[in-house]
Parts: sequence; C-alpha cells; structure tokens
Amino acid sequence: MINQAKNIFFLGIKGVAMANLAIILQKMGKKVYGCDVKEEFLTDELLKKYKIKVFNGFNFLPKNVDLIIYSAAHQGLKNPLIEKGRKKGIKIISQPELIAEVMRDFKLKLAVCGCHGKTTTTSLLAYCLIKLNQKPAYLVGAPSFNDYLGGDFLGEKKYFVVEADEYAVNPPDDTRPKFFFLDPDWIIATNIDYDHPDVYPNIEVTKKAFYKFFAGVNLILNIDNQYLDEFYQENKNLGQNKIISFGFSKKADYQITDWRLFFNRSQFTIKDLGEFSINLVGKHHVLNATAVIIQLLNLGFAVDEIKKAITGFFGAKRRMEKIFANRKITIIDDYAHHPNEIKATIEALKTKFKKRRLIIIFQPHTYSRTIALMDDFKKSLALADLVFLLPIFSSAREKQGAIKISAKELTEGSDRLFYMAEKKQLLEKLSQIIKKGDVIVTMGAGDVYRLADAIKKLAID
Repeated sequence: MINQAKNIFFLGIKGVAMANLAIILQKMGKKVYGCDVKEEFLTDELLKKYKIKVFNGFNFLPKNVDLIIYSAAHQGLKNPLIEKGRKKGIKIISQPELIAEVMRDFKLKLAVCGCHGKTTTTSLLAYCLIKLNQKPAYLVGAPSFNDYLGGDFLGEKKYFVVEADEYAVNPPDDTRPKFFFLDPDWIIATNIDYDHPDVYPNIEVTKKAFYKFFAGVNLILNIDNQYLDEFYQENKNLGQNKIISFGFSKKADYQITDWRLFFNRSQFTIKDLGEFSINLVGKHHVLNATAVIIQLLNLGFAVDEIKKAITGFFGAKRRMEKIFANRKITIIDDYAHHPNEIKATIEALKTKFKKRRLIIIFQPHTYSRTIALMDDFKKSLALADLVFLLPIFSSAREKQGAIKISAKELTEGSDRLFYMAEKKQLLEKLSQIIKKGDVIVTMGAGDVYRLADAIKKLAID
C-alpha cells in the first residue's frame, strides 16, 4: 500500500508518532501533508522544519490524496474527513498498520514495550546503535532526544527500532492493541502496569494483551516487575524463543548488583559484565539501560563498545528535561502522567537535588485515568514538598461525558496538594512563594510544558 501511494494525508498529524511517521514517509519520497487542531503542539517546529503542510481543522482534503492515515485521536474512523475520503475511493489505514508496513522490509525489527519508560529506552537503543556505527531506522514517542536527534530516522535496512504502543487502534470501536500489528524479532519489555482504563478494564486484561504480544518472539524482560516475572517463570523453559531476564532480583539472568546515583549520572554493575555509567539519574533509568545493554549484546556488539556508546545519552524530550537554571531556581519538564511514573521521577529528582525544595505543577491527563487511579495519584504526588494541580487535560480521544471528576478532588486530605483552577492563579501564587534553590517541575502528558517561559520570567524578575 505504501509503495503504491504517492500523496499521503495524516489525520491528526501533530501527534508525536504521527509527525515522526510523516517525516519518515517524506524521506521515502512521498508527498506528505495533514491536518490537526490549531493549538500549539510540541511537533509544530518539527513539521515546519521539514516543510510539511498542516491544515487547521478537519474540513479540507487536498486533491490527489491516495492514502489517509488515522489514529485514535479526533474521532478516528468517525472523523468527517474519513467519510469524505471513502466517497472518493481513497485508501484508509490506521497508524499501527502504517508502522507495520514501513517496518516490513527491515532485517531485524527491535520493539520496546511497557507502560512506562519505553520512549527513553527506545531512544537509548537507537542512540547506541548510531554510536556503534550503525544506521538504524527508528520511531520513538518524542520529537527528539539528545537535543539534536529527531524522533524518527530512515536508515539502512538492517535495524528498525520501534516504540511499541499498548493503546488501542480506535476505541471503543476497535480495541485491538496497536502493538499487535507489529512483527518484531526482539521485544524489550520495561514493565506491565494498569494504565489506560478507557481501554483495559483491569490489570488482568492488560497482562493478557502483553503476553499475547510476546508469543514466539525473543524477549528481554524486567522481572523486577511482578507481571513480567510471572510470565518469565511460566515460559522460561519452553524453548520456543530466547527469554532473557534482567533486574535487581537475584533470579535475573542479568542481575544489577550495585548501583549509585549521583547529581548528573547513575553508575551500576551488571554481574559478570562489569560497571556501566549513564547520564541519567534514577533506578528506573538503570533498569532501562540494562535492557538496552542486553539487547546490544545479543546483536553481537562487545561489552567494551557498549560501555562507551551508552555514556553519551542524556534523555528524550520531556523526560526529566532541564528547561532553565539560574542562581535562583531550576525548571524541569517531565511527561510523567501515571502514579508510578510520578513516583519514579520525584525519587530521582530528590536524589539529584538533595535538600532543595521540590515543587510539582501537575496536570492530570484524561478523566478515566484520574478517577481510576485517584488514591495512587495522591500518594505519589505527596512525595514532593509542594504540589499545584491544574484542571484535567482531556486527550483528543476522550470526552468527559459521564465521568464526573475534578483535579481538585486529588487535593482532599492533603496539606501539600493545592488546586489551581487557572494558570494565572498558579503564576500569582508562585510569584509569592518562590525562593532561592527551588526546583520547579512541570509534569504531565498535556500542555503543562507551556508554562515554563512564564515561570522563567518569575525567576529572572
């Protein structure tokens, strides 16, 4: 389908995966354009850089389009432009179908899945392959990593590194997990957790989806995660494919035996492999890096080469990203939007910025996740010194509907969590309380990152 198409239109092109896919197809020689809402997105500069035309709204379909790509956002298949395309006889496929088509011709397809950490791990794997003088193709869930590498690249036909998403194709009509369309040779699994309550009713259904994805594929599993450990113990001796475990657990095939966290790096030892150092802070990053090390070993790279390659990576955009620092404050931006991600990020920041006050500005993401995990959100956020909660940011695939929930409810019973109905109110409060040494973190999967410039002005003024 891709080989035949010449003019490809992306419905919701500003989504990170959609934007990166659009750029890959342009590099393949296709004419690419798309449409989306008018609001500012992280990918705006990226699309502009590659001169990809973006139409505002969902009411115009250019002439000569012969393939339309849709995702779960903006009504999916129910979007009016899909119906218009059907009447014109234009072929229509989903985002995961497109990814599968792009990957098909590559010799080794390397997937990274998990409810948390997959963007950083995918980026790190792609980065290391580049440093090891390979030219991998890759697709990650961030506009960029290491500040200069884009979230996409169409390299040689040997390796394709892909972030494998467990979210559904087009809920509620098509609830098939997107990673079911992929056909990887290797899977790194960082963890399994209860996220996306709008698609998965409980953890058991979530586990079944991941376990089905694992069938017959070479696996690298973090068995510090309860659900990955369950799968490993039940399947490690079946011999149908390689199943390799890692973690701090003594049961792991690759055990992390020693780890130390410093201000700007983590140092750790993997039993029988030696000591490694990464420019990322946090126990979760040590686990992510270990997974990448194991993958590279199994691709035939030498330990000493890997040790050198892994040191230069310092993160993907919106993943504990330092936005600003002066003598007064430091501003960090992070994508964490699940209680376990929030906990991991706060713990890492406390290690990095010892004895400094940690102020979190959190924007909950989706009504369904907020109500399903409310108690866990409260516990995780309370690990910070002070938390300001903004109104819930609904994704383009969710409407509030019958879900009656407000971010204000997360503050109940806490003397550390405070609700701010408007950003103006938040900035006024910050101007009153900011003191020298504060670390201020914008956190969430919505548009909370946009506050950074306004907060910066408070520190400069």
